[in-house]
This record gives sequence, C-alpha cells and structure tokens, in this order.
Amino acid sequence: MKILICGLGSIGKRHAANLLFLKKKNLIFFRERNLSLNENKLKNITTFNSLKKSLNQNPDVAFICNTTSKHMDTAIECAKKGCHLFIEKPLSNNLKKIKILESIIKKKKIKVMIGYNMRFHPLMKKIKKILEKKQIGNVYNIQSEWSEYLPDWHPWENYRDTYAAQKKMGGGCSLTLSHELDSLYWLFGEIEKVENFKIFKYLVGDVDTSSDFLIKFKNSAVAYSHIDFLGKPHVRKLYISGTKKKIYFNYYKNKIEIINRFGNVKLIKVKFKKNDMYLEEIKYFLKCISKNKTPSPGIKDSKYIFRNLLSIF
Repeated sequence: MKILICGLGSIGKRHAANLLFLKKKNLIFFRERNLSLNENKLKNITTFNSLKKSLNQNPDVAFICNTTSKHMDTAIECAKKGCHLFIEKPLSNNLKKIKILESIIKKKKIKVMIGYNMRFHPLMKKIKKILEKKQIGNVYNIQSEWSEYLPDWHPWENYRDTYAAQKKMGGGCSLTLSHELDSLYWLFGEIEKVENFKIFKYLVGDVDTSSDFLIKFKNSAVAYSHIDFLGKPHVRKLYISGTKKKIYFNYYKNKIEIINRFGNVKLIKVKFKKNDMYLEEIKYFLKCISKNKTPSPGIKDSKYIFRNLLSIF
C-alpha cells in the first residue's frame, strides 16, 4: 500500500510516524513549503512540492493534513486518482465543493474518514458504552469545556502565522477545536436547536478566540459547551448529569468519576498516552479499507456538525 501525506505540519508528521510504526513504509509527502522534516525517522520519505507530481506516484491512500481551507481541493484531486481519504478535522472551512467530492467518492467507491481522534480515546469509548446501556439513567444536562492557549501550541513559530489564527485559512477556535462538538454529537445524537456566542479579541487575528454553544438535543438533553484559544493552564473536561448518576471526565488527569445519588464515587483510570488514540484511528481506518467497510466519522457526520452546530454551508 502506497500512502500520500498532504501537509507537513505537526499532525502530518504524527500520522507519518505512526504509519511507519505500523510497518507502512511506502510513504510519500506532499508539501508546499520547504520545511525541514527534522525527525530522523522521516528523512528518507520521498517528498514533492507539487500535488500533481505526488499523485503521479499512484498512491492508494491520501492523508489530507494541510491547511483547513485547502482540504477540499486537495481531497478532490486525490479522489480523482482513486485514493481512499483520511481527512484531518475539520472537513473544510465551508461545504461549497462537497457535492463534487461526494460524487467522485460514490463513483470510485472510495472510503473516507474524518480525523476526530477523541472517538478513539479509551475513556470516551467507556463513556459511550455507559450511555448506551443507560447506566446513569436519562441524560438531561451536559457541560463541556476545552480551553487551550494558542501561542503555546507551536512555540517555535509565531502563532499569528498559523492557520488557526487566520480566517482565510479556516482558523478559529470553533472550527479548530470542533473535536468537542463532534464528541457531543457522537455521544448524544441528533440536535434540535443551537445558540452560539463568539468572541473575536484578546489575541491578534481575525478569528473567533472563544466560542460558547447552548445545544438542545432531540432526546431532550441540554448541553453547554465552551471552547477557546485563551486558557492557561489548559482545561478539558466533560460533565454529564443523568437521572441516576453523573459522569465527570477530566482529560488532563486521565480519569472518569461516576457519582451516584448518595455521593459515592467510582473511579476509572487507564494507562494512556496521547498518541494512542491517533494510532487507534489509523488502524481502524486501514482496517475499514481492507475489509471494505465504511469508516466513521465520515463526511455525513461532518456535514451534520457544520450545518447544525457551526452554521457552515
């Protein structure tokens, strides 16, 4: 299997390293900027500064890891060549060309997956099973918070130059941190109503730096979700209230607490490294290709989030 990785940022390098770990050694890089690979284990990978030249190598799979605003055009060209697609989140910064991509995917029977890695976090999968079995009763309230400080992400470069800080490149916390919105949709289902409030200041740039969502799900549960680029120290938490029990998930402390109505706490912790979920999602995607199964989350899931949560069309 020949695999093309489009984009040489941190996520492109991560996927490349994980593919090598999984013994997928036939890798190609497409990069528009002449950046150094740095990592010794990646230095022998063939690189091109032209997508056309990259696709002339006839890859079987393409990982779309470049700037958000370029996802759709890159995915369309790779799909035309028959590549199965792993598209890093978010799908794009708009859906203007989605019908073109979907038409090619259908015609060529291409497998497509969107890189929302939190679906592969062991504690998130545990929460999913608990909810499916209704072990905490009927869920009526959800609160989530994800707060990161954007200048800390890549301290070796000016955050103002990154895609996350530029609207034209598909940046902003609502899109860049849309993992949180995908997780809520994955866990609690279809959405009835959304209100969203954004702040566009406190950091230089023209993107939203703080975004708050009030979401009513069709199952009557109500969620408040806050995401921002301003937080120090970083925070990532999920709090779920059910009619029998409550769940508290702390990402940075790697634990779940299940609390019953008497205040008794059941603690669940797992041995976990951040890269584990990235490895799991790649293994799952490659298995779907080999077994001819449709991966999830796919384009349909992302379109739902765009239209019902982010109001992007």
